[in-house]
Formats: sequence, structure tokens, C-alpha cells
Amino acid sequence: MKDWEKALYIFLEDWKKQDCVIGAMVCGSYVTGKPSPHSDIDVHIILSDDVDWRERGNVIVEGYLIEYFANPPKQIVEYFEEDYYDLRPHSMVQFLTGKIIFDDYGEIKRLKEVARTWFNKKHSELSNISIELMKYHLWDILDNLLDCYEQNREDFEFAYYNSLRVLFEEYSRYLRIEVVPFNQVFAYITDPHYKEKYLSNDFPDRFFSERFLQAISEKEKDKKMKLLKELIYYVLDKMGGFNIDGWKIRSSM
Repeated sequence: MKDWEKALYIFLEDWKKQDCVIGAMVCGSYVTGKPSPHSDIDVHIILSDDVDWRERGNVIVEGYLIEYFANPPKQIVEYFEEDYYDLRPHSMVQFLTGKIIFDDYGEIKRLKEVARTWFNKKHSELSNISIELMKYHLWDILDNLLDCYEQNREDFEFAYYNSLRVLFEEYSRYLRIEVVPFNQVFAYITDPHYKEKYLSNDFPDRFFSERFLQAISEKEKDKKMKLLKELIYYVLDKMGGFNIDGWKIRSSM
């Protein structure tokens, strides 16, 4: 048994004594591979559906940080649904890749099947109004950054990288694919292990992803502005084009 597993079993001792606890599953980097010094041990503790509470916490055991989530099955299914509509399948991936420690009534096995159903479910297309609002949002971000750039403001770098983050997220939503956390975008594009670990597909627009990486690594301010402008207009073109002159939206109350 590895040291992290010993820490996990020590942590679970008190939980297993509780009548309302019916299962436990470990997930994350210690299960899927390549944990870093900052990796914690993610544990899902399954409670009986009779309980009227849930709990989330962190504790250090034997030098390992354990992050735990105690929920009844019905609450976990709600998380799957919420994450599906938010295009962030983190909870489903945890259950699909997690390792069962104990499962007294087969609830974790059932939850894995439910997670697979939500994970495989296709996303509906965005409405025209949603797309128009998204296009305006991207144009507005570019306009604000241009103002920052032309005034030579000291917060340009901060605004630039935040603009890149928003651009990547909005384009992902437009493509109806997973919205990757900003601190994982680089690994998502460049590291094949990331895709195995999180069950992710390749980003579908290779031109965009290559130019996006270039925008991340660019050092010169003028080139940064040029790259971001090109990327935003590229995405706006993919969305059907955009012209601020005369732009309007009318919707029902």
C-alpha cells in the first residue's frame, strides 16, 4: 500500500463508523496519474439519501491534504446536471475515473452509470440571441483592451491575460464543448495526458489553439495586442460576423 493510500484509509476510519455513510470513492491525480507536490487526495463520501445535510472540507493526514465531499446520491446527481449545463463536466469525470473504496449498496456503481449518461449527453445549440450577446461581449472586451493599450496603462498585462481567458471560455461555449479551467488551458492544449486524465477531446479548432498558445507566450506588448485582436475577429467571423454600427437585440419580456 502506498503512503497516500495509508493516509486515505486513516481518514476514512471515523467516517465508516457512521451509519449514514454507505460508500467512499477516491479520485484525482493520485488515481489518474502524475500527481504534483500540490495535488490533494479527492474523496467522495456517499451518504444515505435519508440525511438532510452535506459537507465539504479539507484535512491533512500523514502529510497529505485530503479534500472530501460528503453528499447523498440525490445531491450528487444534481451536481451532474448543474455541471452539464455549465459545460464543466468535472463532477462526472471524477466519478467516471474514480476508484471505489467501499460501496455497501452499489450506489457508487449506479452513480458512475448516471455520470456516464450526463457526460455523453449532447449539448443543445445556442439561441441566436445568446450568440449575439456573446459576440457583443467579445467586441466589448477588445474595445476596452484597446483603450488600455492606447493609454499605455500599467494594467495592460492584467487586462490582456484576462481577455484571453474570457475569449477561450466564450469560444468553448459557442462550440458547445467543455469549458476548461483557466489554469489548465495550456495543459489541455499541449499535454496528451491531460486528455486521458479528464476524458477530454482535442480542441476542435487547431488554428485557434495554435494562435492562442502564441498569444500566451508572446512577450512584446504590440504583438500581444495584434494577436488578441486577430483572435477575437477570427472568432467573431466564426460566429457569423459582427458590426457594432447598428447592432441591437430585441427580445420578448
